Order: sequence, then C-alpha cells, then structure tokens
Amino acid sequence: MKKIRNAVLMGAVLVIAIIFTAACSKKVDEIEKKQTSENTMDYNYLVLVNKEIKLPSDYEKNIELATGKDAHGDDIKVEKNALEAFKQLQKSLLEEDGIDIELDSVYRSVQDQQALWNEWANDPEKGIDYVLKFMAVPGYSEHHTGLAIDVCLVKDGKIIDDNDEMIAEKEIFDKVHAKLADYGFILRYPEGREKDTGYTYEPWHFRYVGDPSLAWVITNENLTLEQFIATLDDVKGIHSAARYQIVEALKKELKEAYKDKYTEVKFDVTKIYGDDEAKDLVDNYSDKDIVFEVEYQIKPTEGVDPNEFMIPNGELDSETGWVKKIKRVGSLRYNSKDGSYSLSNFGTGF
Repeated sequence: MKKIRNAVLMGAVLVIAIIFTAACSKKVDEIEKKQTSENTMDYNYLVLVNKEIKLPSDYEKNIELATGKDAHGDDIKVEKNALEAFKQLQKSLLEEDGIDIELDSVYRSVQDQQALWNEWANDPEKGIDYVLKFMAVPGYSEHHTGLAIDVCLVKDGKIIDDNDEMIAEKEIFDKVHAKLADYGFILRYPEGREKDTGYTYEPWHFRYVGDPSLAWVITNENLTLEQFIATLDDVKGIHSAARYQIVEALKKELKEAYKDKYTEVKFDVTKIYGDDEAKDLVDNYSDKDIVFEVEYQIKPTEGVDPNEFMIPNGELDSETGWVKKIKRVGSLRYNSKDGSYSLSNFGTGF
C-alpha cells in the first residue's frame, strides 16, 4: 500500500476509545500534565505523543522550525536541530555506505491534520472509516512535534516510498538504523513492538531525541520511547538510564560552578550503589534515590589555572591539557511530586 506523504500514519486504529479507557487514563493525564508544565520553559526533546497521549497544548508555539527539501524538491518544515542532525546522518550514509535517504513526511501542524481529517472524512471515495484506519487523530500524531521524520530511499535515481518496498530493503535499513543514535535519532516504531507503541513496524520513521548518548541508551537497551519515558520515573530500573540522568545532572552542576572556565568534560559513572549500601551513606534515603561514584576529566579553557579543578584529586596531563582521574561521589534525590531528580551531596563524601 502506498504511503501517503505528509498525511498517513500506517497501522492506526480507532484511538478515541483507547484514550479514555480506565486502565490508562490516569497515567496519560499525569504524563500530559507534566509535559505541558515542562514545555512552558523549555523545548522538550522527550515529549511523548502517541495514540493515547496528546501533544501538549502549548507545544507548537515553542517549536523552532527550519525549512528543508523533501525527496521531490518541495519545501518542508522540521525542528531546526533535528533537520541539522538529519543532514549529517544523510551525508554519512551517502559517503560511507552509498545509501541515499531523503525526507518524506515531516512536520504537520494540528491545524493541518484537522483540515485533512475533515477533507478525507467528507470524501466519497474515502470517508470516515478510511480516515479512522489510516490517519492519526488531530493532536495525537508525533509529526506535530517537528521531531519525527519519515524517510524514503533513492536507488538508481528512483524514489522508493512504498511501504512494502521499503520493508523489503532490510539490508539497507539495517545500515541506516545502525547510525541513527550517533546523530540523536531512534527508530520510533521497531519491529514486534506494536503493543508498546501502537504502531506496526516502520523502518522509515525516525524520532529525534536530541542527545546522542540518550539515543544510545534507548537503542542499546532495546527500548521504545514509551518504555524509556517510564524509566525516568524510576531510572534505577535500567542502569544505563540512571547513568544518563547522573551525567546530565553533573553537566549542569559543573556548568554552574565553573561557567566558561572549561571547554570539555567527560564522565564515567563507575558505581551505582544498591539500596542497602546507599542507606548507610545518605541520610533520609528513599529507594528511588541514586547514590553513585563518578570519575571524570575536564579540559580547562586556555589561560585558566588547572589547579582549580584538582580538588579533591586529579592529575594534569601536560600534553593534552586535560585534568584527569577526578573522582567524586554524590546522589540524585527523587522528587515524588513531579518525578524529577536533583543532584545532592556531590563531592562531599556524604
């Protein structure tokens, strides 16, 4: 079946009934409320939109879109950082693997989705049954985020955008998927994960999550975005997710402490303590807190005294300028009100 550009999300079912089922409505409400509050201040690369969870009401006004070209030379819109990352992925695949991918279906506003929904519902050749089968309900399409991209292949000058033909190109898409995380993308609808995502396998549908290290966590742990979002409420369930949260907190801490005094920093979380050990180290410990040890290295900005980074320990590599083997301990405190984590006790030895 032909994939209809800029409109169709394959494998859709009647979503309205699903949204309001008692089993999931409470969790859906919690996620939607949290995402809306987070978006008022910052662009959220981990926004979750699916058949059950609606795009936050204030989300579209925060999207910084950039203009690109699709496979047919038409102007399309993509979130600016996602578009730049795609261009880098596209270049790497073409130069290193001889694979040519082009953009197909990308950003589509809720308003555009609604207009198309109305048009197709009133089309005598389509009608409401067709729309319910092949189109996401307005507000529930990941393409509203500007972070979702559908690609097509170009082989021997021919554009391949038919679903069945692309699924048959397994060898090509295996190579494409292997590079996604390097550029901050994940395969959004993996094979055999319809129960988690609500959609059948779409080898062409990629989702930008921003940070390549986060993309690698999701990819290496074989998680769907839904599953990864769930780990953020209790990241200890997956160590690589916990490590990601720790590193993000440490980056923020060092940026606030040293501002522009360093140019690069690298982290290695060497240990995450079990509950029994952690209780002996941290007062008022809760089982969702994360107690850890980390070793990191930092490169001072030219002219900054490396000794500023040598406390409580560290070794200066005079050849590279990096201060290495800095070992610290700390904890992430879990906030049950909003499911967030905050850094505490860093470097104090508890």
